[in-house]
Amino acid sequence: MGQMIPEEECPVCEEFDQQWIFTYGDLVTLLLCFFILLFSMCVTEIEKFDEVSDSFKPSPPGSPFVHQGKKSLMDEVSEKLEKMDMPDDVSIAASAKGVEITFRENVAFQVGSAELSQEAKKAMEIMLPLLSGLPNLILIEGHTDESATGSQYSSSWELSIARASKIALFFEEKNIRGERIQIAGYGNTRPRFFNDTAYKRSLNRRVNIILLPEDQER
Repeated sequence: MGQMIPEEECPVCEEFDQQWIFTYGDLVTLLLCFFILLFSMCVTEIEKFDEVSDSFKPSPPGSPFVHQGKKSLMDEVSEKLEKMDMPDDVSIAASAKGVEITFRENVAFQVGSAELSQEAKKAMEIMLPLLSGLPNLILIEGHTDESATGSQYSSSWELSIARASKIALFFEEKNIRGERIQIAGYGNTRPRFFNDTAYKRSLNRRVNIILLPEDQER
């Protein structure tokens, strides 16, 4: 068996004088823990920031979720409508006014006419279950231009209100209560585009069906 010798007599033993390394190791460990904690807090703050940021995105008024970073009822309705099988010339968007469903003239009416096309009726029938299940008011806006009038309608005002009325009557026939419906005819006074080409004029001839927010009254 080996014989133990006193440390001071050991020829290979040297005194360890690097005590600072223990403090350094502790410091590095603490810094690592600190940055891990800081990173975890930052991830939470980013999620909270995203929620707050979402709450300030433009959305229709009347949403009870607007300050919680959640989708409003209008956003949800808009998404459901967008998933429906609609003609290409029907657009859907959530705006400050509500959910706007826009039918271009070529899909809803013949030029100068206020008779609803079969294609438009089919598209509206697809929307009916969703519109019928909501209490919101429905605003129907007619928009035309001077080139769209014919012998039956002497002005764009008359044609635009006649088209809005036809859609209102169609909804009433499909059991949407008349007190929920409002109509407006703007003639050629609210174009979306300059009337400098035939294509832009065709885009301005449209009918908007707007599902108004719940807090909107007549």
